[in-house]
Amino acid sequence: MIGSISGTITSIQENKIIVQQSGIGFELFCPEAKNFTIKQEIALHTYMHWSQENGPSLFGFTQPLQKDVFLLIISCSGIGPKLGMSILEQVNPSVFLDMVSQENMAGLSSLKGLGAKKAEQLCIHLREKAPKLIKIHPHLATQTSLSAWGDLHDTLASLNYSPMEIKQAMSMLKESITDQAPAFDLLLRKALTILSKK
Repeated sequence: MIGSISGTITSIQENKIIVQQSGIGFELFCPEAKNFTIKQEIALHTYMHWSQENGPSLFGFTQPLQKDVFLLIISCSGIGPKLGMSILEQVNPSVFLDMVSQENMAGLSSLKGLGAKKAEQLCIHLREKAPKLIKIHPHLATQTSLSAWGDLHDTLASLNYSPMEIKQAMSMLKESITDQAPAFDLLLRKALTILSKK
């Protein structure tokens, strides 16, 4: 199994690159291919996927988190490497984890190639797996809005709002807030405004 590759980029084609190492050119699918340049020295975390139709394919990622999220996505039944790559080409892996954890159906279904049905499937399948991955990468707490949404839920519960009221308020907030990492005070202020109208 090839766990990592470092070398010089000799070719770039859409979502695919060739990295030359010790006279051997390794062809890798990479979500960040368009950001690379010819002759660039690079080190990638890799994953080899086998399919009955195409045989082995090698995938390359610049960060361990990117690889972990890719593996998380393709662990979902009916979602293969091609769609996994497409998702990571469109959205940062930490933002993807945030959307899954918060069951942000609108955000997920807006991703090209996903749609509402597969977005729901992802949320159901990864509901427990995504938080576990976040714990493995503790720096995500500062990169995503997970902590702010979690704090909001706990604060509203401490104010004696029912689980149903909290769920409805948070659902309305997720539809109206476009910021990927909103501040806690903003969320609380808007949530209380929503709840005061009920």
